[in-house]
Amino acid sequence: MKLFYIISLFSSLYVWSQNYSSIWYGNNTGTDLPQSTVKDIIKDKYGFIWFNTNSGILRYDGKQFLLYKSNNLPLRGFWGSIEKDSIVMTATDSYQDATIISKRIPKDTKIKNVDASLLPRNHKIYSRFYISNPADKYFPNVAFYYLKTNSGIYYFDNSLIEFEKQKDSKKEIVLENFHYNDLKRAFTHGDYVFITDPKKRKTMRIYKGKISYDNDATLYNDPQSKIFWYQTSEQVFIINKGNIYQSKLINGKPKLFFLVKYENVEKDFATTIFYDEAYGKLYFGTLTKGLHIINLSKFYISQKKIPFVNEVVYAALPFSKSSVITEEGIEYFKDTTQAVFPYRTIISDNRSIAYDRFKNILYQSENKIQRRLIKSGYKKKDSIVFPNAGLKSLYKRGKENMLTIFNDKSEHTYLYFFEDDSFNKNKGKMLFPSVVNTVMDINDEFFYVGCNDGLYLISVKTHKIVKRIVKDIAIKEILKTKDGNFWFTTYGKGFYLLKNNIGIKMPYDRGGYLADAHTFLEDRQSNLWISSNNGLFKVSKNKLLNYAQNKDGFVNYFRFSTEDGLTNNEFNGSSNPNANILENGEFVFPSMDGFVFFKPEEIKCHFPKPDQVFIERAEVDDVSVNFQNKLSFESNYKTVEVYIDIPYYYSDIENIYLEAKLDDGKNNKWERIKNNRKFVIAKVSPGNYNLLVRYIASEKGNFIYKKIAVTIEPKFYETRFFLMFVVLVGIGTLILIVRLRTNFLNKELKETNKTLDITKDKLKNEAEYQQKLVQSISHDIASPIKFISFLSQQLRETEDPTIQKEYFDGIYNSSEQLYKFTSGLKAYTELYKEDYVIQGEEYVLYDVIEEKVLLFRGIAKQNGTIIDNVSNQNVTTRINRDIIGAIVHNLIDNAVKHTIESDIVVSAQVVDDGIEIEIQDGGSGMTKEQRDYYSDLLKKVTNEEWEFKNYGLGLHMVIQLVRKINATISFNENFPIGTIVKVVLNNTKNI
Repeated sequence: MKLFYIISLFSSLYVWSQNYSSIWYGNNTGTDLPQSTVKDIIKDKYGFIWFNTNSGILRYDGKQFLLYKSNNLPLRGFWGSIEKDSIVMTATDSYQDATIISKRIPKDTKIKNVDASLLPRNHKIYSRFYISNPADKYFPNVAFYYLKTNSGIYYFDNSLIEFEKQKDSKKEIVLENFHYNDLKRAFTHGDYVFITDPKKRKTMRIYKGKISYDNDATLYNDPQSKIFWYQTSEQVFIINKGNIYQSKLINGKPKLFFLVKYENVEKDFATTIFYDEAYGKLYFGTLTKGLHIINLSKFYISQKKIPFVNEVVYAALPFSKSSVITEEGIEYFKDTTQAVFPYRTIISDNRSIAYDRFKNILYQSENKIQRRLIKSGYKKKDSIVFPNAGLKSLYKRGKENMLTIFNDKSEHTYLYFFEDDSFNKNKGKMLFPSVVNTVMDINDEFFYVGCNDGLYLISVKTHKIVKRIVKDIAIKEILKTKDGNFWFTTYGKGFYLLKNNIGIKMPYDRGGYLADAHTFLEDRQSNLWISSNNGLFKVSKNKLLNYAQNKDGFVNYFRFSTEDGLTNNEFNGSSNPNANILENGEFVFPSMDGFVFFKPEEIKCHFPKPDQVFIERAEVDDVSVNFQNKLSFESNYKTVEVYIDIPYYYSDIENIYLEAKLDDGKNNKWERIKNNRKFVIAKVSPGNYNLLVRYIASEKGNFIYKKIAVTIEPKFYETRFFLMFVVLVGIGTLILIVRLRTNFLNKELKETNKTLDITKDKLKNEAEYQQKLVQSISHDIASPIKFISFLSQQLRETEDPTIQKEYFDGIYNSSEQLYKFTSGLKAYTELYKEDYVIQGEEYVLYDVIEEKVLLFRGIAKQNGTIIDNVSNQNVTTRINRDIIGAIVHNLIDNAVKHTIESDIVVSAQVVDDGIEIEIQDGGSGMTKEQRDYYSDLLKKVTNEEWEFKNYGLGLHMVIQLVRKINATISFNENFPIGTIVKVVLNNTKNI
């Protein structure tokens, strides 16, 4: 009921819609405006918007702010010449300190021409008058102003107005009784100067020094009007009761053009205004709230604006030449709405509406078809009830009506056919396995039905399925263009062209939003306007057809969004009808925020001009760099970001398909440039490259290319010279290493060969030595064995027990001697080893000698020889016991062999040089030759130098062992007969 009363009241009122969207910068919005004071706004010849703020000068490209610092802050307003690329701002405390914007960069400078700001004349200093707004203050200490036009200069003071013609120093009085405070309501159009008088409701006009008046009451001289005038940008604005107008000169007279109604403009207290007519952007700068940009779009968003009711809309019918109507009874115009009939029932589904043949309005409500009667002005209605039926949608095909009834249990859908508008004559029905979403007539024989499981071709006569031409794709809507081609949109799978009943998928836009395309309308230039869940797209139908034929043609879409004046990017679909074309040429699309009205020919697709894309800024490791045509930096960089500046480009950057790549001859892929409009140079090797940038500059989709030279300067160690030097040094070093290695190997080889030769000689001598040892051993053991053999033979021949006993004792003693000899030979072979330990535990030397005396005493007895041990029993030593035993053993053995019926005396005593072991025998003795031989043998350095003589093995073994323990041995003649052998153990003390 509440909704009914609201709409009933609403039916007598008009609600005006808006055709603009807006955005705040600053004012605690979290945007990147450095602070909230914007004092002046201007646009340079390149298209950049500049803001004068207390923090510095801001450059704006439609997306981002770039702050330039100045040493002259704070600055006055903009003046100078836009066409000459010279925009000037002077410091507030100096007329000579200034900042000039030229070639897109502000620079601090000194102004020598004082005519720029101050003009001395007749002992008076005139301040330049070039800007006026309600916030301007005229200070008491400035009583003289001058206004410069192309025809001359006007001088204003507190009493009169004077005019000085161009290039003429003579002044003419234009008006007396004038006070400079009236300049607050002055403005110019070229050479025309206008000063309004709100008290007398008239307007003064001065042209080339001649004055005239317009006595008509206009908005110019309305007391409630606020005048904003900027001579440099040549713009004049009038704000009156929230309405904003722009003033232009038409045939010598000022004329106002309505821009927008903005109720809060006076509350927001704008201090400066700038309007960019080409893009429909209106800028408001404030001293405390920041920057407000209003987008004056040719998109009109029509809303009913009923309290507590959302603005979501779906299906609508054309109702007049310039309006549509919904089943709610609301008539929508582009700039207003009104109620046609009240609607009291809760709306269950507002996605299907149609006219019958009498122009009655039909729409579905629960299980009823509601019919609004044209005869009653749609105030009255009747209903057609379908009991126990879940009505889903209503379709018309010529004179035939169709209804879809949905079965909740089986998820099947029935399509019913009716001959008349009363829905009484049912011609038949069809069962579809899934939900029916759309129906499209083909001709008198066939029509299409789009369902959640595909697209079906249906026979008109039989109402049967002829063919399922598309499978497993949920069809949203089927459409027909003027050329007779059929298309269909889908749920999440894009949109298709139907060619010979085959679906050909169209390419996506760069953002992929056309995957959920809803519907489209075709304009007079064969462009398709496609609505989606994220924006409205424009594309050439011919390009789509060319793509369908060749599958390789480039298709460029232009996307419109909130940045282009829409209040919401989400359009609605899945309704019937989805969009409308009105008789006045307006297109109407439903959205989540009302109906969007527009005329296609009024909507501009903005593209950057070829000369308005600048590649001249970069950041190398976070350090700003400006360059012209060539960017150079060192190779030790970490990150390089190259900015692609496109002045005043608001639209989605994807619309111009901006791409870039660093061409290094390897056919690198193009990289998409995002809204930050920068290209990152990855880490590459030093060298010369080309940065290529491309974009489309028109709806035709032809690319424009720009090229910037990029030089990555190598460090000294990355230069070719250094690399060649390193290579040469490397080769030289390699050669040197090879030579040194070769020399080393040759030396090692020589030493190895030498060692091998020495080893070979050693082995040879060792073999000879071993051979001689074996010969000597064989010779030495031959006598004991022969003696044993002799005794054995004598023993066999005698039978005298006494003699046999003697022979047995002889055999025994000889056998024992032979055994001892072989045992000594084994010990010697062990002692001869190089690693044999010479030092050992301490022992008494007498004990070792006594053991050997006892060993040979029996053998000596056979020869009638007596052996005595007269050694000092207190003499001890640490020299290896086995070595001393072997030496004593062989010396006694040798003495016993050559002594018969005599004495052998063995002694050991301490002498000055150490311990002396002496063996005296009375035997046959040694010849001088033998004594010299063994003395010389002791002096030989190595065994290789020995030359064996057939003197027996014993003394050779003794000589070897004496040398091993670093002792000395001497052989002397014993008088009257025999030999004295002395062994001195050096440096050995009696312990």
